[in-house]
Amino acid sequence: MFKKDSKALFISFLLITVFISCHSIDKLDQALSLAEENRSELEKVLEYYKNDPNPLKLKAAIFLIENMPGHRSYIGDEIENYYKELESIINTDTTVDVKNEEIKKITRNYSKVSFQEEEDIKIVTADYLIRNIDQAFDLWGNGRLVKQVDFEQFCELILPYKCFEYQQLDAWRDTLSVRFDKKLKSKLGYDQSDNSSYFVASQINVDINASFSGTKEAETKKPVGLPFLNSSIYKVAYEDCFGSALLATMVMRSHGLPVTMDYIPQWGGKEGAHAWYTLLSDNGNYLPFSFGLSSNPGDLFFPYESIPKVYRITYTANERVVCYLNEATYKHPFFEVFEKDVTNEYVQTSNLSVQLVKTHLKDKYVYLAVFDNRSWNVVDLGVCKGGGGEFQNVGRNIIYLVLGYNGSTLVPVSYPFLVEKNGDLKYFIADTASRRNICLCRKYPKSVALVDIEYRMVGGEIQASNDKDFGQYQLLYKIKDFAYPDLIKLNPDQEYRYWRYLSEKNSYCNIAELQFFEKDKDSIASGKIIGTDKIYQNNPDMVREKAFDGDYLTFFHAEQPDSAWIGLDMGKAVTIDRVRCLPRSDDNAVHYGDVYELQYWDRTGWKSLGIKKAKDKYLCFDFVPDNVLLLLSNRTRGKQERIFTFENGRQIWW
Repeated sequence: MFKKDSKALFISFLLITVFISCHSIDKLDQALSLAEENRSELEKVLEYYKNDPNPLKLKAAIFLIENMPGHRSYIGDEIENYYKELESIINTDTTVDVKNEEIKKITRNYSKVSFQEEEDIKIVTADYLIRNIDQAFDLWGNGRLVKQVDFEQFCELILPYKCFEYQQLDAWRDTLSVRFDKKLKSKLGYDQSDNSSYFVASQINVDINASFSGTKEAETKKPVGLPFLNSSIYKVAYEDCFGSALLATMVMRSHGLPVTMDYIPQWGGKEGAHAWYTLLSDNGNYLPFSFGLSSNPGDLFFPYESIPKVYRITYTANERVVCYLNEATYKHPFFEVFEKDVTNEYVQTSNLSVQLVKTHLKDKYVYLAVFDNRSWNVVDLGVCKGGGGEFQNVGRNIIYLVLGYNGSTLVPVSYPFLVEKNGDLKYFIADTASRRNICLCRKYPKSVALVDIEYRMVGGEIQASNDKDFGQYQLLYKIKDFAYPDLIKLNPDQEYRYWRYLSEKNSYCNIAELQFFEKDKDSIASGKIIGTDKIYQNNPDMVREKAFDGDYLTFFHAEQPDSAWIGLDMGKAVTIDRVRCLPRSDDNAVHYGDVYELQYWDRTGWKSLGIKKAKDKYLCFDFVPDNVLLLLSNRTRGKQERIFTFENGRQIWW
């Protein structure tokens, strides 16, 4: 998972002018002017390096100052008190539970606080900049790892005094370089690999990962929704992929490694986003740590996922975004100045000219959006040109929608369209003159992992006995494939007291719900829960009672893969003539009794094709237009929903 701070970066008109007028006014002079009372501190830095034997140090100082406008930090008593209180807790020698309870208190105390912000150029000290510049040059010039890094790359990937916006201006290089070097020290000196940035980055990554494996750091939880961007981040769990990428980038840069952070703002075929860190390797190629701390640089990068956009965090400003913020009537909060588009480093891309159905907009800028559960999320910026929307470097095999500003809000201004694998565009325009009947079984696509887990049901048996140990039993049903019915009909020879589900080998008896029904009764039968009692890793969330709690997302998971079973002791012999066996799943299949709505996209938005209550494992709808984008929603519960088309009798997910 990835969680990006949604706070839009504030940049004044004057600050924007710094970036877009540098062709006529000296950029350094403008930056110094913006420093106001802090100008003398920056001039001290320039004077300090004026006669340095290494002329690149002065050039580096100028680079940092020229590109400093727009970078911001938290200041003031509130943020300082927050950091002091938090560090006091995480440095206390006590139990994890006590720490987490105290951190929750801090979260409540500071959740409504608006921390004061200031531009770095107005607060950074000469000593802090000089210290960071010298450290960066020591790592670059004296180290053996980064000879492949030229000065321009050095300025972007090693030199900056901070890695992310709002990172505390503390001694992060000193702290993190010492904390994460144990694995590296044990490996250096054996062969030529210690000269390799790839090797060193891999070893440091192992060290970071190990620090969050069964440790207090792994179990101590970061305050939710509050900043924790100082160098003490390593003392608490990083919460998500964004946090781990942030931590690793800081750690690796503290060792002089050319590492940056990249992210996908929205997957093209499923919900959510993803962030990771990327190494500029020995041979000059960028190698992503695709899965963060659990991967090595250059591991295969999600070859089965569709990726609309990839952005890289930068120190220098993106002039295209600066111009957008300066010119746009409506300014979307997604776009930040210190990022650049690197999509074409990861996937095959296309430059698009999209047909617009609405062209009388109040802004020349339009937005490319990707679907995420119930809404379209903006991922890219384009311009209107000749009745079309122009976009650059767009990922393929994804369905998009263009949004535009009508004077009050963003509205759809194109039909949904697919960028096919060869780059062609296919528009989804509902053909209401040609309709058909369709049957649906899910509202969200299955992952590879889910398919493997659900398949564990195959081979399972429903058995009945009057012997509590099932020494003798009647086999009433065997699941031969995953197409078994929602309500399995049974035909027992006699009444039985004990009823069970016996799982196949290597399946851990994974089952979400087991429901028995007595003959001539509609309610679920109740009884004493019996069966295998030992659970996987002693996890209380996987006990056998979970298969009888009515929650489709909880499940039983036995300790051993074979011979596990669960069932009910009815207290007396009864006739069970129906059973429902729901697999461990994501609860996105069509379920009996839930209410669903099918919608299709017309020119302006979603239009209903009807609301139905499921009476089986599938739903059928009549009179569905051809060439449409569809969405099936569960109105009873759940949140995951995914757009799809219906082709050759099956749902095709996008």
